[in-house]
Amino acid sequence: MDLTLVSAYEIQQLCFVPFPTWFPAARDPRASAWFYTVVQEDIYEALVRPQSQFREHRVIDLEILGNVVVADILQYFTYLYGLPELLALPGTYCEQWVREFYTSVWVSPYHSYIHYAQAGTDYRVTSQRAREVLGLRAYYTRIHQICYRNFESPRRPHRGEIPPVDFVAPCFRPPFGEGSSRTVGVLTRPARILDFVLRKTHLPRTGYRDGFTRIQ
Repeated sequence: MDLTLVSAYEIQQLCFVPFPTWFPAARDPRASAWFYTVVQEDIYEALVRPQSQFREHRVIDLEILGNVVVADILQYFTYLYGLPELLALPGTYCEQWVREFYTSVWVSPYHSYIHYAQAGTDYRVTSQRAREVLGLRAYYTRIHQICYRNFESPRRPHRGEIPPVDFVAPCFRPPFGEGSSRTVGVLTRPARILDFVLRKTHLPRTGYRDGFTRIQ
């Protein structure tokens, strides 16, 4: 199946299946050796085609960046213990591993673990183990609620609510009102710096580099 023209939402629906369906006890004989199902292989094939361009994530030292732009941006990342350190965590970026991970990862409904495959071998990492490795603490605060309150994220095409003007106005240069542009070019300086940090580090980056749908 050619998935290059399929929307992100449709691909999500292909992945939102029970664990035994995504990682069956016996591999589908129609799939190549590194994949458990034909759908996984189709998603991988879509990711390696020229239409899907991966751009390497970066590490950023927020204190150094703050000195360069003459702004205290570190304050915006201290609400989660260990987040500034995570952004600056060094490591080797392997594009092949990233593609395989996104192709195969299955997230448990309550985020208690993730299960994925690398080179045909599957692995499971619990949230507790991930926190131990990254030096993070468990919080009941959801980042989604911090960013959107009770609004559904508008990142999904044609789904979700657009946050009201009063809620997002602090992110944009005045005058800002109903019908005003919500693009990167009209962000305030602090908001633009924060968007830059997120784009270069944590957020998936497979294209649409000028789009502004993450904190819209």
